[in-house]
Amino acid sequence: MNTEEIIGSMGRSSRLRLHEREAEMLQVLGDPVRLGILQLLSAGERCASEIEPHSDLDQSDISHHLQLLKRAGILAARNDGTHVLYRVTNAGVLRLFHILTALITEQDEEEWRRLKAQSTGASR
Repeated sequence: MNTEEIIGSMGRSSRLRLHEREAEMLQVLGDPVRLGILQLLSAGERCASEIEPHSDLDQSDISHHLQLLKRAGILAARNDGTHVLYRVTNAGVLRLFHILTALITEQDEEEWRRLKAQSTGASR
């Protein structure tokens, strides 16, 4: 059964709950800091102190964002001595991240072509 068939077979209340969970996940992902953290973690496990140099936040703020991502089921954590290492738990989240990047790139390219066409037309 594919995703569309599964969703189609759900009752109204089950679909509503699914959409609520989707909205919750998108809300967690809808933060630029958390997206930056996910981008860093897409290359592999890291602890908060390894993320800090790539951010304008201090380690406690980064830890807060990591905990939100973990509670949403997007990250998992494991202890390694005195460090807590975080990793992305689901490749689907990374695919979503790449799809969003591709959509934005496509929009930017389309806007660039439109502006170029306008400037070419205006110079004639």
